[in-house]
Amino acid sequence: MEREEKIVIEYAGFWRRLGAFLIDGLIVGSMNWVLTAPWRWIFSFFRSWHPEEWLSPVFYPDPFVGITVIIAAVYCVVFWLWRGQTPGKIVMNIKVLKEDGTHLTLSGAIVRFLGYFVCFLTLGIGFIMLAFDERRQGLHDKMALTVVVKIPQVKLQLPEASMG
Repeated sequence: MEREEKIVIEYAGFWRRLGAFLIDGLIVGSMNWVLTAPWRWIFSFFRSWHPEEWLSPVFYPDPFVGITVIIAAVYCVVFWLWRGQTPGKIVMNIKVLKEDGTHLTLSGAIVRFLGYFVCFLTLGIGFIMLAFDERRQGLHDKMALTVVVKIPQVKLQLPEASMG
């Protein structure tokens, strides 16, 4: 006789999600460094001819910020569409789903990524609010109608060996 077990979905909390975010940040930062290091060296060589420019980063912002944003966008959107998880979320055993429990669509993934910028513009309050939300949704989750859930641990039960 087999018994059915219900799976209880548990929303991922602030610290687990922060851990995933930091892991992903290290990966994206490393990818950015590898892809832009030669160009940064060339750019800094020519920029050294105009020292007043590197003294004022407000007026002469880093031209590679756009590349970093593109790398991060592709990284997040591709992984969310493919698995619902970035490598950081895989390590932390959590997954992004739409509120109805289905997988993200391309438009949902893009809105969720753009929501990160809204969270940064609120000086991080959009991220912090997930610590106090009933469903642990940050502003970016609310914008994209997503939730982040813990992946339930599968408990395997081996059949008992017969002594015969």
